[in-house]
Amino acid sequence: MSRFDRHFWAERWKARQTGWDIGNVSDPFVGFFDSLTDQNLKILIPGGGNGYEGEYLWKKGFRNVHILDIVQQPLINLKGRVPDFPEEQLLCADFFTLNERFDLVIEQTFFCARLKGT
Repeated sequence: MSRFDRHFWAERWKARQTGWDIGNVSDPFVGFFDSLTDQNLKILIPGGGNGYEGEYLWKKGFRNVHILDIVQQPLINLKGRVPDFPEEQLLCADFFTLNERFDLVIEQTFFCARLKGT
């Protein structure tokens, strides 16, 4: 099973092998998010996992935040914490097949996970 495969990541979530998940928004992102003034930005968080960054932005009034993950479980986890987060903005898909434009892409561990399988 390849780390580029949806099943690889689904198994990681199922086995709770999510060492990359720190359980909150990292301090550098909090500082960056707090400096954003345009709440109309269309924001993508690829490999969003449990979506702490999206949750933080949502609670600050950003309503055009999209969380993308290749497996459904972390998106379900986010929806459980933030029931009013729009389902159509929780994208279960492969980032590399996404054909949509965004004003801002927030990335922390996504690209290195794709390369190293962390």
